[in-house]
Amino acid sequence: MRVAWHRVHLMYLLEVCGTENMVGLMGSIVGTGVATMVLLLVFFYMAAQFFKKPEYEAFVSIEVYQLIVSLILFTLIFGTSCFADGIVNSIVGGGKDAFDVGTEYLQYISNDIALSAIEKLQALLILSQWASSVTMRFGASVWGVAIPVFPAFVVIERVMEFLIMLISPFMSSLIVQQVGLQIIKGTMMPFVLPMGVVLRIFPPTRDAGSFFISTAIAFQIVFPFTYVMHDRIVKDILIPAAYENPETFEDAMKISSPKTLDYISEYGLFDIDNMFFHPLLGVSFLLLQAIFLPALSITLTVAFIKGFNKFITQKMG
Repeated sequence: MRVAWHRVHLMYLLEVCGTENMVGLMGSIVGTGVATMVLLLVFFYMAAQFFKKPEYEAFVSIEVYQLIVSLILFTLIFGTSCFADGIVNSIVGGGKDAFDVGTEYLQYISNDIALSAIEKLQALLILSQWASSVTMRFGASVWGVAIPVFPAFVVIERVMEFLIMLISPFMSSLIVQQVGLQIIKGTMMPFVLPMGVVLRIFPPTRDAGSFFISTAIAFQIVFPFTYVMHDRIVKDILIPAAYENPETFEDAMKISSPKTLDYISEYGLFDIDNMFFHPLLGVSFLLLQAIFLPALSITLTVAFIKGFNKFITQKMG
């Protein structure tokens, strides 16, 4: 029941991001704020004329300038977002935006790479547990000696247990990133950006409005575009020559660990390349997307927020 509740709210957020609904919602929020500020400025101007206060007129002129700047920022950011979506669509095609590309990329890493690696590592763990439990007994039952037939699989079993335990939190990281992209897509443009513009219109909340505007453009354009770069870069290096040609792994093992290779190959319980080395390569890319690349994305986003917010507050008043 709880899962269905979250799904309903997530579908609602995505539905709001439709073109007509989003434009209507943003227009109503910004339009209400602009109308309120215009009404206040009219009252201030009337008071300035009535009480002969030139400082009131100066205040009105400054605020009219800030109102125009806020509307220009709103228009430019909305147009830049559409332009960025057009760039992404020209790169990947299919009418997809940066959020769609990022979501499909994370699904590819989690479903095609990580899940396949987990299945193979789990199968290897079961085989290793069975092989390490096989023993041969010499002598009488009381005075005899039990010797493991495949002692090398004890080490492999421990390594597989550690890798499987290590993968679980990183799989959760990929799921959180997918949910985060959908929430960002459903909140930044229809809610955060109009709220920032409205807050920037009024003098007491101008700094907070600049921060919300910077946050909206950063998470709407910069943050998802980093996932487009991840998709283009990672997929190009995900299948290197060593991954396509199993002989490369076997040749490397012959040089680095010939005894381990002999143990695994002679027992013939599994395909060394398909069951062991391919999952390890997949795990390496899983760790890349679960730890390093999200940190890089959020670092670039935060840096953009600080720089753009400083530009708005200092250069545009």
